[in-house]
Amino acid sequence: MQTLNEPNHPTDYRLVKLMDGSLLIGTISVDDNHMRILNPLELTTLPRMTEFGMKEDTTLSRWIPFTQDKEFVISKDKIVVISIATVELAHYYEVVLQKISDTDEKLALRPTLTPEDIDRILDIAEDMDMQIGPEDDDPDFELLEKGTTVH
Repeated sequence: MQTLNEPNHPTDYRLVKLMDGSLLIGTISVDDNHMRILNPLELTTLPRMTEFGMKEDTTLSRWIPFTQDKEFVISKDKIVVISIATVELAHYYEVVLQKISDTDEKLALRPTLTPEDIDRILDIAEDMDMQIGPEDDDPDFELLEKGTTVH
């Protein structure tokens, strides 16, 4: 498998647009039928309203959460385009990747929950739900109870 510009410089990270619309950043290598991507993070852009109008926030997060896998193989027929990431995005990628790595290390030091621990937590949550009435969950409950329409 041929590696495209090993990331020895920040501009060597690649952006990969997949057919499902996902936009990934990471280190890639390709062969005739597949692409391998190392440490893929998904780039997501969300619009938000500010006092000056619409603004877009861009964030990076794990492409596939709840896995410790670092490398993924994707069929080339699922790829729309591959391009080089900007220096700014590459730097942001490295910062987020380091934060994810640091968090993973901290979590690895914690003892894992046993099934009994999880059952106990769920029981406590259920007890708490029973103690909270609908009026505690919904600030408009009192208005709704009186027949007032809330807009």
